[in-house]
Amino acid sequence: MVEDEMSSDNVAVDIRDLRVYFQIKNEPAAARKGGPRLVRAVDGISLKVKRGEVISLVGESGSGKTTLGRAVVALTKPTSGEVIIDGKKVNFGRRKELKGLWKKVQMVFQDPYSTFNPLSTVYDTLSTPLERFKLSKGDEETKSRIEEALRGVGLNPREIWDKYPNQLSGGQRQRVSVARAMMVEPEVIIADEPVSMIDVSLRAGILELLKDLNRKGKLTIIFITHDLAVALYISDRIAVMYRGKIVEIGSSKEIVESPLHPYTELLLRSAPRLKGEQTWSEEDTAVFKTVDPDEFQGCPFYPRCPVGVDKCAPSAPGLVEVTKGHFVACFVRESGRR
Repeated sequence: MVEDEMSSDNVAVDIRDLRVYFQIKNEPAAARKGGPRLVRAVDGISLKVKRGEVISLVGESGSGKTTLGRAVVALTKPTSGEVIIDGKKVNFGRRKELKGLWKKVQMVFQDPYSTFNPLSTVYDTLSTPLERFKLSKGDEETKSRIEEALRGVGLNPREIWDKYPNQLSGGQRQRVSVARAMMVEPEVIIADEPVSMIDVSLRAGILELLKDLNRKGKLTIIFITHDLAVALYISDRIAVMYRGKIVEIGSSKEIVESPLHPYTELLLRSAPRLKGEQTWSEEDTAVFKTVDPDEFQGCPFYPRCPVGVDKCAPSAPGLVEVTKGHFVACFVRESGRR
């Protein structure tokens, strides 16, 4: 892959053959074949993210993008594989080492309200990471850093730091969430659907905030979204995920303007438009093929794929470089022809 050309000094996050499997619990015995079934949320992903890059993980619900993000920040323990941050392998079994990881990598969650203590003010929420990581030498420095952080995300400290989470708007809560992540001055931010739960009118402000943080501090951002339009706006590259695998990856412009994988095309066609004709038609309706999920070893998109051929069923394709930096995992499209 093109990521192999990156020098190790230029790599912020190096994901190597990462797998995260979950066992299906409370499954009726009659439904099992050869023991408990597994959900392969992340299924053998390798990816290098450059320092200062914004890369988007795009896919529908259940594609594994959030699980991948949580594994990078060690909130979910992988089944196998490696995550290397700033040249150092993450040891998921040692909490002391994880504290060092969380100094470098922080996460902004989809629902900020659920991640705040409802009994803590904004000031207390932002002072906590400074205390835990021993980044402040006293009350005055803590106050100064919190004020700087809130101004940095476009909020007036004097108006907001005595408020509780329920007194904030959705946009304010998400900005405070970003400020909290930035308190420890991380090198990498995992932003998990940070604009999906706030009003459309406020989304641009959060996206601009993240882009500004990236520009000013060379912050590396892994942005998780289901919206290709948002991914195009904010990211340098897009990785399209389906059923735990990356099926296409390339520059944001190429992925949106010249998609190769049928699943990427489906995501683009199904996006609603405010003007002009919708691109979806009855002819685009997928014809589902029946496969045994316990036995099937082929392309994960094959049961829904409108261009799938017999070759797609017995084995899954790997990522192939079609044009420089643009990879696709599709036997039909790996030549670049549609």
